[in-house]
Amino acid sequence: MAYSEQQIRGLAINFLRQHYKLRPRSGTSGTRVVSRVHYYAGVTIDARLAYQKPDLSWFTATVEATSLNKANEILFWINRFRILVHALLITLAVFVAGMALTQVLGKSLWEMFGRPDVYLFLALTFVLIFVTAAASLRSLRYYRYIYAIAQFMRFHADAQWVAFDREIFATDTTHVYFEELQRQCIRFGFGLLEVREDNKVRWLIEPSHIDQFGGSRSQLPLWVAAIQAPPLVANLRKALPFKRSTAPAAAPQLAPPVPTDGVTDPLSVGNYLPSTAPNFDYTAPLLPATKGRPAWYRRPRRLWQHLHWEIRHAIRGLYPEEIKKRPGYYELPGWVVAALPTLLLLFAYLCYLHSRWEPIATENQVAAAPDLTPLETAASPAASGASDALLPGEYDHRRSGTGPPPEADIRVTDDLVSEADIPRAVELFRIAADGESTTSYNCLALYRLTSTYYVLEEGRYPDFETASERARYLNGRYGLEATAALLSCLEVGGQGYLVYVGEILTSGADASLFFRQYRNDFGLELEMLQVN
Repeated sequence: MAYSEQQIRGLAINFLRQHYKLRPRSGTSGTRVVSRVHYYAGVTIDARLAYQKPDLSWFTATVEATSLNKANEILFWINRFRILVHALLITLAVFVAGMALTQVLGKSLWEMFGRPDVYLFLALTFVLIFVTAAASLRSLRYYRYIYAIAQFMRFHADAQWVAFDREIFATDTTHVYFEELQRQCIRFGFGLLEVREDNKVRWLIEPSHIDQFGGSRSQLPLWVAAIQAPPLVANLRKALPFKRSTAPAAAPQLAPPVPTDGVTDPLSVGNYLPSTAPNFDYTAPLLPATKGRPAWYRRPRRLWQHLHWEIRHAIRGLYPEEIKKRPGYYELPGWVVAALPTLLLLFAYLCYLHSRWEPIATENQVAAAPDLTPLETAASPAASGASDALLPGEYDHRRSGTGPPPEADIRVTDDLVSEADIPRAVELFRIAADGESTTSYNCLALYRLTSTYYVLEEGRYPDFETASERARYLNGRYGLEATAALLSCLEVGGQGYLVYVGEILTSGADASLFFRQYRNDFGLELEMLQVN
């Protein structure tokens, strides 16, 4: 026999009356009340039993009645929303930990996989970790959601009972759902009633008399518990042994006699004139009417309340339709709400740090390219005479692997070797970006031409060996086109050699552009030389 929800509600209330030894309400002296379906704070209370105790406090018991046609109220669902959020949280935490460790070790995912393979690696790894975490979390009992239990978890009552029809768990396939319902009732301190054949109610679990939630739930207000209940104070007042003083009854007002002459109208009130104060001028002008509602800018508080309601209504419009049918299903703990944006920002910042890696070596970069490990001992930089300010694995170009080179005075003075003292001097030595070098013994003097030229000067050196060595270093270190040219090819009477990067330019705008680019990207200290 399948019971309706109304029948289960009535049987449960009758059982609770007997359980708490309550008398049925009679007249106005009873102190017990049974209230049927009630809605409070978005939760449906199928039945409620409340009475006032001798200490004037209220005892309230609520019942969730579930019939066979509403079995989904006590059968658990998998909370997929919370699983997806927690799986996303775990995935971001793993990514942040892994990328932070890689950054500390001086490596970069962009260096390991390169572009665009690194983006495919990140996407596949993200999906793999997310799916694995979601599949693992789905098997946990924490994510089993029961509608009746979720309602009781939102508010506190002295006793909360779940009453259900026995036919819901009559089949063999529902034993898992019944075990989960019992487990959650015991865990959260809720009672359990089973409605059997012949209107019999079986008591399965007694509700806990200690709040399992530590007072974190909202208390039912007094008006919910005391609705339709006669106050106990009235009965106590009647039992007081004091004399009651009553006010004397007012004399009855007799109606005027009805005229019987047949002429006078019984409904006539005579000549009625309004009583007025002396010298009252009825023709005095009345006060002008004013608007009943002030302007909106004169009521900022009311305007703010209206805007707040509009914003709240718009946000609630984004919620799914099932949010009203599943209390607590889409709610998240506060630590999850705070951790998600934090991990997202950390993940974005680490991606930015990893993406800054470039194959060309930059200043103070640990993983510099090309690899200069054979030239500098990373374990003991002091043995090779390197500076103590260098990072492990960083190469000091001013030193060699065996010891400091002899100091060379590169200041341009009048005592330096002139061009005439160099037999068959190399006037132009160019190294292209791909490393191919060309040597020329004749150069075209730019200052003899009519146009204006711009050269990005890196430095001036006294001899060809020092200048060519510097040009080779710039090419190997930064991959730039470098040229060592005789200074007399650029300036009248110039002595020594000049090293410049890039091409000889004819536009001042282009020269300024490359000047800033080389300074920002490679940290080179250059000077822009204008040759007329």
